Amino acid sequence: MSHLNYRLRDLWSYIEGNKNSVIAYARRKREDKPVSTAKAESPVNQVVNARMCKRQQMRWTPRGVQLLAQVRCAVINGDLSQNLAAYNNKMSELPEHISRFLELLCAGVERKPLPF
Repeated sequence: MSHLNYRLRDLWSYIEGNKNSVIAYARRKREDKPVSTAKAESPVNQVVNARMCKRQQMRWTPRGVQLLAQVRCAVINGDLSQNLAAYNNKMSELPEHISRFLELLCAGVERKPLPF
């Protein structure tokens, strides 16, 4: 079997494995939907690169950029409030042993200290 046949088989395997995530560009174009994010990506890349440059007084860390991008995507997708509510719920769910420890700690703070 030739090298080209191996490549075609690999390509076909890739397409079959990812067929649910392959974008139908022609259909999106017919429906007057965007087929590229280049208009948004280029300015975002310029801003991010400028803020991460070492010569800047105020720079963003890679972690900060990641968090900012997540918030921006949630705003664009319209699910920021839903994501924040889920985060708050997760933060309020403490394991039983930690809840008990915090209760005991608060109870101890309310009592007068014992003399030595």
